[in-house]
Amino acid sequence: MVFFSSRQACAGEVRHAFDQPRLPFRQAVIDLAVTADISLGGVDPALCGTQAPALHGHMSAEQALRHILKGSRCDVDRVDSHTFRLRRAFAEPAPAAAIAEPTEPPKEVIVTGYRRRQTLGASPAALSVISGDTLRAYGDGLRALSARVPGFTTTNLGPGRDKILLRGLSDGVFTGRTQSTVGLYLDDTPITFDAPDPDLLLVDMAQVEVLKGPQGALYGQGSISGVVRLITNKPALGKLSGNVSAGLAATANGAPSSRLSVVLNLPLIKDRLAVRLVGYDDRSGGYIDDVAIGRADINKTRRLGGRAIATWRLDDQWRLTGTVAGQAIDNRNSQYVSGALGPYTRAVPINEPHDNDFNETALTLSGEMDWATLKVSLNHLHHHLTSRYDAEGIASWLSVPVSGQLAYDEAQQVELVTQEISLVSPSHQRLSWLGGLYNAESRETFSPDLTEPASNRILFSERRQDRILDRAVFGEASYDLTPAWRLTGGLRGTWNSHRTQSLISEAASSEGLSLHQADYHLSHTLSLRYQPHPDMALYFQTSEGYRSGGFNTTKLASQLALPTHYDGDELNNYEAGLKVGLPAHNATFNLALFRFNWTNIQSDQIQSSGLPVTVNIGDGANTGLELEAGWHPLDTLNLTAVAQFNDPHLTRANPAYATAENAGLPLISKISASVSGDWSRHLGTAIWQSRATLAYRSPSRLNFGALQKVTMDGYTTLDLATSLTAGPLTYDLRLDNATGTAGNSFAYGNPFSLSRTQQSTPLRPRTLWFTLRVNY
Repeated sequence: MVFFSSRQACAGEVRHAFDQPRLPFRQAVIDLAVTADISLGGVDPALCGTQAPALHGHMSAEQALRHILKGSRCDVDRVDSHTFRLRRAFAEPAPAAAIAEPTEPPKEVIVTGYRRRQTLGASPAALSVISGDTLRAYGDGLRALSARVPGFTTTNLGPGRDKILLRGLSDGVFTGRTQSTVGLYLDDTPITFDAPDPDLLLVDMAQVEVLKGPQGALYGQGSISGVVRLITNKPALGKLSGNVSAGLAATANGAPSSRLSVVLNLPLIKDRLAVRLVGYDDRSGGYIDDVAIGRADINKTRRLGGRAIATWRLDDQWRLTGTVAGQAIDNRNSQYVSGALGPYTRAVPINEPHDNDFNETALTLSGEMDWATLKVSLNHLHHHLTSRYDAEGIASWLSVPVSGQLAYDEAQQVELVTQEISLVSPSHQRLSWLGGLYNAESRETFSPDLTEPASNRILFSERRQDRILDRAVFGEASYDLTPAWRLTGGLRGTWNSHRTQSLISEAASSEGLSLHQADYHLSHTLSLRYQPHPDMALYFQTSEGYRSGGFNTTKLASQLALPTHYDGDELNNYEAGLKVGLPAHNATFNLALFRFNWTNIQSDQIQSSGLPVTVNIGDGANTGLELEAGWHPLDTLNLTAVAQFNDPHLTRANPAYATAENAGLPLISKISASVSGDWSRHLGTAIWQSRATLAYRSPSRLNFGALQKVTMDGYTTLDLATSLTAGPLTYDLRLDNATGTAGNSFAYGNPFSLSRTQQSTPLRPRTLWFTLRVNY
């Protein structure tokens, strides 16, 4: 604390030299943020007005922001000396003659995904950003990214059961023993390991950043296909504020839905300590009917959760942030259909509920020193998942006769503790660098039971415990060869230890296993960026990702022996990209051409009995092209187009699981594309905004081997949204799946009956939402 106090005494307010002409608000705010080296979130600057005044002289970042916002429709809250947030001011001035631009953030938005504050156009690899406003407009969930981020996909097993996939890099639909290919971060801490996406409701978010390709030199978790960062709105130190939102929805031929959320920003010590509280209750109506149990709309879901973030500004350079987040998802039943009873009807004789309970506690200390920025993050999370399946199809594999219905119950508990320390050198210098240490310990229990519900007789059970230690040292350095050329190289060294103990009981016998492995790996990243001027960047990159292996234990006595151990897999990514801004035409264009070679692919599969297994499926490759373009043909209209084209295939097939090479990889659509339009204008002191997104995904197969004929249909969806903001009130109207598409999506239904009956997982039918939001 003496160090903090002495630092504050000598630091004072940093003043910058500004020389900005009169500019549109968007450009003025971006130029100011780059000059002052600050992070700026909150509402889109376009909502503040049309033209910002000229800015000349020496002043602090806060003074400069308040200067250009004077007389506008916005105000600014200071989070710390390097972080500010724009917000709407409710006492609005008379509207300007011109009309503000739409709400989608400009491509020059400030991002921190590469551990530095920089503009999106200057980022050295493929990076996509979705604003908090866009997330809210499309339902506050990650599924909104699927149509607006090229290469982003989620499975559709149901809330709290899905996988996140990037660039078509799929290891299967089920979530089994493999480490997630995508690292999901809540601010600075990882919140997944080998469990599904906790499916947090993304209320009160600043933005979501999606980094594609292996990120082992930048992030402790070192995910092989990319990182998704959920960036929350942080507490504002100087103002009591918040909002309340209430919504109702009607689904075609389904039950009604509702949502209530509350946000409160509460300063506790002026300019020093504040807390931001978020709470929500989301009830999703069902739309699947089950004729076997005689019930309609069986797949109802309730999602109850919230978070609290406290920020303590120790001085202008140092801050301490604590986060507590929790959520409970209760799915009353699964959302697949079977047979030929109709697109939303099935006949399954027992309920198949699924629960996902998640809680996390994190603490982050960050500080600016003369020579580096230090960040220390500590994180503890607990994840509890339960699922039930109708398991009638497993009866023929049992060694004892059964007389009635069978149920397979699966319980998984994950306790993950992580620590990460990173140092990042100052920006805007010829040689810049970062380095970090990462430590993670995961303790997991896996407890499947096969029972006869009528008699409660247990026919099969397993009690498995895993302890996984993962330690890494990572870092990278960048050097400006010339003002236009930058060379970056990075390394990641990892050590992994995995211990497994399992006890299986079947009939009158039992079998125990005790297994252990440890491995080491060194991976690299290397990139070259050419930026002849601020509106154009060309880059070349190669990077490597690695996942350690593990163990299979779950099997019936009548089955063939499992591969007890599956090996680690390695992915090498090669990428070339072009980013172009055309200010004269209000347009941006990003292109990335990539190829990955994937060796010893780990894949979560199902055995012939329906029980889970993880295998090395072989080697694979994918060559792809990503496109992302934005255009403002009018001041009131913003058009966005994204697309990804793939050529996925197996280059070496494991004959035990894949029937042929060149058969494609599961879950990779060869074509996915969307176009979006965002329109906005002022009506007196009110703002009217409308959005539309049309998205297409081509067909794909969902598995290897004997089940590779199970396919996902190609489908097209249309989502519409409009809102009216008048002072503190916002009225939202949203129509999801306006075309009523019901085709099979990225999912399986029941693994125990998949080989015996046709299954399909339809998209949610056409759903109309009305939401009222009150800001205060």
